[in-house]
Amino acid sequence: MAYNSIKELARTNIYEVGKRRQLERKWVVTLGDNTLLGTSFQESEIAGEIELGKTHPTYPDYRIRKITYTEGYEGSPYHVLVKAEYDLIYLRERTSPTARDAVWSAESSPGEVPALSYYDGNTQKALVNSAGDYFPGLITHEALITLTYEKNYASFPGSLVSAQNYVNSDVFAGCGVHTLKVVSVTVNAVAEEFNNSPVRYWKAVAKIHYRQSSHNLLLPDIGWNFLNSGQRYRAMVFDFQNEEWIPSPGPVALDGFGGIAQTPAILNRRVYPQTSFGSLFGSFPSTPPDLATS
Repeated sequence: MAYNSIKELARTNIYEVGKRRQLERKWVVTLGDNTLLGTSFQESEIAGEIELGKTHPTYPDYRIRKITYTEGYEGSPYHVLVKAEYDLIYLRERTSPTARDAVWSAESSPGEVPALSYYDGNTQKALVNSAGDYFPGLITHEALITLTYEKNYASFPGSLVSAQNYVNSDVFAGCGVHTLKVVSVTVNAVAEEFNNSPVRYWKAVAKIHYRQSSHNLLLPDIGWNFLNSGQRYRAMVFDFQNEEWIPSPGPVALDGFGGIAQTPAILNRRVYPQTSFGSLFGSFPSTPPDLATS
């Protein structure tokens, strides 16, 4: 099927401060054959004239993102209405699905954690009373940041799925060691049309939680026993009324090495497996994704 002519109708240009332009163009294509009685109209008939990715004549940064074909324009079997909608297109959208860079986003939500320490200037100290005891049940607010990672894979990303519950073993995206944790991974089989051919791939979405205080357990170092020269002893207190030593009725403060202390140390214990997030997710982007220029 061939076309005889293409006639452009009035253009639409909507511009609002702080938003992308809404650019639209329309054409009426006159066919050489009766499209309603023969083979349906195909986009390839006008390829080169109107096609996805082609730049706008006035605003070259905008490219055709969507094309709509309506056969039988105004009741005529020889005319097709073609509508093109323009937009800013990212470079990754012009590449093969499995060659596209990962897409990252972040979202914050409120959260609470046990209050075990405080900052004295830039020094972190145990949050205890004047006698060196912790305040039971005390909590503080700490926002939880959810990072979302989206990436397409040609083969099933088993290494990503098996990273569930892993924390980061190295600094990633400016976040300290053990402050990131993979909390969910979703993988779906997807198909899309690219360059007029169907492409099948696996679309993976991972959720990663960031905690400033880390995902490790921060535990006050207290107990009923202590170490002295490598030997384990029961903590004792002196009963002045009966003038004798008795087992301590409560836990005593320890210094992080088993010795008795005035103020308990804070034990940092990692309970999740760790892996390199740089190896798992690749480099974290430092700039926004590039726009298509060709």
